[in-house]
Amino acid sequence: MTQEGAEERTVLRVLFVCTGNTCRSPMAETLFRSAAAEHLMCSPWQLRDYGVDVFSAGVAAWGNSPASAEAVGVMERCGLDLSQHLSRQVTPEMIAQSNVVLALTQRHRDMLLQLSPRDAERIFLLSTDGTDIADPIGGSAWEYQQCADEISGHIQEWVRKLLSKKVE
Repeated sequence: MTQEGAEERTVLRVLFVCTGNTCRSPMAETLFRSAAAEHLMCSPWQLRDYGVDVFSAGVAAWGNSPASAEAVGVMERCGLDLSQHLSRQVTPEMIAQSNVVLALTQRHRDMLLQLSPRDAERIFLLSTDGTDIADPIGGSAWEYQQCADEISGHIQEWVRKLLSKKVE
């Protein structure tokens, strides 16, 4: 299938946003992709065939920075590959093209609302209980694992919410 064909079939675009797009949002993107593939009983690389596109960005990202070594390590221990990730700055166009935008903190959500106020109905916190996901940058491997575990719990809720109709 061509890239254009895949984009035409995309029904759900999910964007994860944190600060630098090197830790939390790339882990969330990777964890969501894995959980969505499991939910839809397909491979992660087949998600677009199922109409699902997942990506991430940062509100203060330096373009093309790799994911932090700690984030790559945590994802590797989960059996997931984050080694090819390159950061990117969030844009109003990314927000407008997404069905759901999931911010890792209330501050990120507020910044997204300022950047694209007309898309407010699609911008949410990742945490369904309203809490911020703490930034593990500069922390230990254990802190990164705790962060990934916290993200994963919220991801499971979002996958069920967003994809339950796709498997009926």
